[in-house]
Amino acid sequence: MNIEQGLKNGGFSACVPRELEIEGRPELSVFPFNVLFMQHNQENGKTICRSAVYEPDLESFQQGKDKWFMRYHNAYGGDGWLIIEYDTVSRGYRGEKFVNGKSAWTTDGSGWDGFFTHFTMLGLADGERCEFEAVGD
Repeated sequence: MNIEQGLKNGGFSACVPRELEIEGRPELSVFPFNVLFMQHNQENGKTICRSAVYEPDLESFQQGKDKWFMRYHNAYGGDGWLIIEYDTVSRGYRGEKFVNGKSAWTTDGSGWDGFFTHFTMLGLADGERCEFEAVGD
């Protein structure tokens, strides 16, 4: 998906998560507590907000020489997951989103806020499991 497809599908909402804090596991604090993707558009005079939350799979955490990895699963089920990679040397991030077993997009970034803003701003991919909420009259 690219920016034009994201605009066609609805409005953008970038989300910056908080850090994962688990007592006795300080190495996990470079990863997010969860990752939220949102998208909104107008249908029949109402704003429809769709969101998907991805939660960490702590058992998937791996420490390589210079890179640490963790997988996140879509809380709403389906075949959707994220791979978040942290580079211990550059302190940068790489994230890849998979929906229905296929890569939807990949993002790289150096800072926490910038990386997660860019990673989440495209919203939802086609076929991604999500929650719906109608807002307004």
